[in-house]
Amino acid sequence: MLPWRRTLVACLLLWSPRATCAQSLESNLWFVRSGITPGFILPTNPFVTRADGANNPIHVAPNLTIEVGRRTDGTNTWHKLYGTPSYGFGMSLVPLPNGGEHGRPIEAYTFFSWPFAHLSDHLQVTTEFGTGLSWRWKHMNARTDAYEDVLGSNLNARVDWGFYVRYLSTPRIAVLTGVDYTHRSNGGMVQPDLGINVIGPKVAVQYNLAAEAPARRDIDPPPFQPAWEFLVGGLGGVKNVVQRKDPIARANFGVFDVTAAVQRHFYQFGKIAGGTDVTYDGATGARIDGADRAWRARAGQRWGIGLYGGYEHVIGRFSALLQVGDGVAHGFTKPASSRLYARYGWRYQVNKRVWSTLSIRSRGFRRANAVEFGAGYRLRVDR
Repeated sequence: MLPWRRTLVACLLLWSPRATCAQSLESNLWFVRSGITPGFILPTNPFVTRADGANNPIHVAPNLTIEVGRRTDGTNTWHKLYGTPSYGFGMSLVPLPNGGEHGRPIEAYTFFSWPFAHLSDHLQVTTEFGTGLSWRWKHMNARTDAYEDVLGSNLNARVDWGFYVRYLSTPRIAVLTGVDYTHRSNGGMVQPDLGINVIGPKVAVQYNLAAEAPARRDIDPPPFQPAWEFLVGGLGGVKNVVQRKDPIARANFGVFDVTAAVQRHFYQFGKIAGGTDVTYDGATGARIDGADRAWRARAGQRWGIGLYGGYEHVIGRFSALLQVGDGVAHGFTKPASSRLYARYGWRYQVNKRVWSTLSIRSRGFRRANAVEFGAGYRLRVDR
């Protein structure tokens, strides 16, 4: 147990003098934060907003968030690179349209807060992003008098990104306000994948358990040496396909990918990459014909080759990943299908050589195709 935690327990059990208790509480960097986010559910979404079936933006009641986080103390290199950022975890309650007809989804997530612009000692501009899980996406079907999944599945992924102005009003209290965007979907693991996107203003109040000093703007970043990196790895996942809608027939298929890339670590925070994917999609051409016979493309037609470019934003051992590619060769394609694909997610550097990743691969830039888990090897050449 960490020293300040031992002291806190002792304080609660009255084992330590008051002076020791006060000193321990004043030295820790934890905080609690609560916020509200009224927003708009953007089209296209699973909620019909007019009698004629039109699908328009829907205003929803404020989303309530409760978070616990920790400020970094500058003892690690990446703390200084990011201007002593914060990280933590939170819970939220999600309001839905026509509340009496729907369940009340609950969410659990982690977040990372980066104060990338210091306007004054007390005023900062921050960006925050987080990932987590969202569940209880149910609504009442008036015809069957039973609850059904709103987004195609009851359990979904939650991805959040926001930009805020943060004002340190007192050493213990900070106020944040800005714009928040949240995406929720099952990543193509269950069909239909009826994800929703919500955007709106956010206001939050943060209470620091220990006093926070005004932000320092004179921290010099450590020396940086650009480098080339060569990566190779494998990824795999499972996707769900609706082969026929009436009656609904679903099936699960494996998706596997071998990737190789050359990338340039060109500045403290970022890397750019170019590479190729060799992909096997077990769901290629999957359908049920009029005679109730299952059909999909032959094994040799389920392979494809893609070329991609990407950006990787480095946060210590973690990095946020975005890649956009073109499927230059496919054994089987549907007429008028898009060749563009994207991959976005997280990469974790296990050590100097080995990395792991969790990402979502999408067709085009909107429709999730599969959730992928992977690992690989990196060779770095400093020069």
